Amino acid sequence: MALAGEKVGIPSADEAPMIVMARYKQPLAGILSILIVFIISWITWLIFFDPRWHNPYPTHEMEITAWATVIGGFGLIGVVWAIWFENWPYYGWFRTPWKVGLVGTAINFVIILIFTLILLPLFNSFYGSQITDPYIAWFVGASIFGALSGSCFSFAVLWVAGTMYWPFFKIKQPKRGIIVWIIGTVIMLVVWFLIFFPAGERTATSEASAVKPITFFPSYAFSLGWTQWIIFFSLLTMMVFEYWPWNKLGRKQPFMGIIAFISCVLLGLLVSYFFPYIAQNIFDPFFVAIGGTPPDAVTRLKGWYMMSITYAIFLICAVVLVSLFFDNWPKRFPQWQNFLFRFLLVIGIGTLTFFGYYLLSPILFGDTTDYWRMNPTPFTLWFLWIEILFAYVWRKWPIYRAV
Repeated sequence: MALAGEKVGIPSADEAPMIVMARYKQPLAGILSILIVFIISWITWLIFFDPRWHNPYPTHEMEITAWATVIGGFGLIGVVWAIWFENWPYYGWFRTPWKVGLVGTAINFVIILIFTLILLPLFNSFYGSQITDPYIAWFVGASIFGALSGSCFSFAVLWVAGTMYWPFFKIKQPKRGIIVWIIGTVIMLVVWFLIFFPAGERTATSEASAVKPITFFPSYAFSLGWTQWIIFFSLLTMMVFEYWPWNKLGRKQPFMGIIAFISCVLLGLLVSYFFPYIAQNIFDPFFVAIGGTPPDAVTRLKGWYMMSITYAIFLICAVVLVSLFFDNWPKRFPQWQNFLFRFLLVIGIGTLTFFGYYLLSPILFGDTTDYWRMNPTPFTLWFLWIEILFAYVWRKWPIYRAV
């Protein structure tokens, strides 16, 4: 999976190379790319998902935004598959980024439709069969089935990217894509069955009771936080740090991939366990200080876990921005200085956008004004999907052009 630069020897579409180059120098190219992605994400959010504009079930406040979470998650799975297949076969048919982008987006929409209109209803038909309220049955099923994207984008991507397609590096497409897809899908399903499938309350009577309470396993919030922090650590080290320090610990495959996999899984596990306490002691007092009124103890605890999950997602978005939109700028200093600057940039962007959402989301996105009941996940997943689709399928056109 081509998640870093050519320096680490990750396979690329050798059968149909298309080199793109920025029309503008960094950081201008990155800033313009961010603006395009944000404008597209925000406008489509307002049109399709803003709860202030339309909600077919007014008594179910999360109905519209829950669809954004599901579609964004399934869209991310489609983008991951496109990366594994390296946009085969249409990548070889066109030498123009916008043509590749149109075809790739169309295929992505087909994948979303299959998951949303066929697979999700089939899953709901038995997983929520004991629930009499149709919406609650859908919400429980969507929460659990939608978590496939977390399992795919964390454990599956980490293994495939960490091992750099080992031992299928030299196999051409589509054979390589099929093999990698099978491996990634098996990992995705195994992880999902272990940490998400048991986490739903199959007799739930409300959204609040849709998943098991926050304890350990199979707690939905804990498992979701685990996957998001795994994604952050894996993409940070592979994309921003260009496989450091894993390339120092294991120089040959699959050892480097195994070390990266185990390390990122453990790091994600530890941070997902401890970060809610950081939210309790840092984020919580901040929101109280600016006028927030803490809710009951259970809702407040859920809010801390939500802050942990969404902070990780904001950091993931920042990693993609720094590595793909800013092309890991700067590169002219010694390696440790480049890595340090990029790391601080990721943390800075992630933190600013995190607090920016909590402060501005009631105006921009129609979220609640209660900090502990806010749910940034729908918009952040929607944004992350468009962000990665723009970077990998559209090749950042029109900011970049084919050469």
